[in-house]
Amino acid sequence: MRRLADGRIAAVAKFARSGCYTYSGAEVGRPDLGTVTVYRPEDEVFSDDAMASFAHKAITLDHPSEGVTAANWKSVSVGFTEGRVARDGGFIEIPLMLADASAVAAYDSGRARELSAGYSCELVWGDGVAPDGTPFQAKQTRIRGNHIAQVPAGRAGSDCRIGDSMTNDANATTQSIRDAAFGKFRLSDSQKATIDARAAAEIASIENDPRKAWQQDDGVRSSKAVRDAALAARYR
Repeated sequence: MRRLADGRIAAVAKFARSGCYTYSGAEVGRPDLGTVTVYRPEDEVFSDDAMASFAHKAITLDHPSEGVTAANWKSVSVGFTEGRVARDGGFIEIPLMLADASAVAAYDSGRARELSAGYSCELVWGDGVAPDGTPFQAKQTRIRGNHIAQVPAGRAGSDCRIGDSMTNDANATTQSIRDAAFGKFRLSDSQKATIDARAAAEIASIENDPRKAWQQDDGVRSSKAVRDAALAARYR
């Protein structure tokens, strides 16, 4: 993730994965059922057509009440995806831009850092068992992207999020922060101020997360450790 000089945020982020998801019955057209486990097979999620369908799509702040089209793009879009959609292990990642001030503010405050794919699909009903042993009642086929929503908590989990970074200042690069943390050189006063403010805000956002996701997520714990070390570097 990096912040551009004009205030926009550019990132390469995971936004979807294969596997089983839990929906309410009403969400999948079965109000007679309390919940439904839906399987997204790898060969559907990672098909060329499915992945390509998310290129050049709108980023929205929460999901809009209807699909994004040319008619409502101006009113619901806060950013956009680029065209290099790729598989990263069990996830799909894509370059994206948060271009509107409301999206940047939602990211900075920690209110909306996770991502949720908005798409259409064909739902095939029938009991089965996913490769990880999870029973399901339906599976998705012909997944086609419409938008990607910036949300507080996405169904795909906290792995599908815009990552934290302290590299938003040209004078405070990733390497300089790490070098200072390990005693290789001293940071300037401006670098210290930048790191102090951003690190404090990001650590508070993680530690105040009611889900305490950072306690289970090794990646987030690692990011927190880098920030803690960078903060400590100011006292050298």
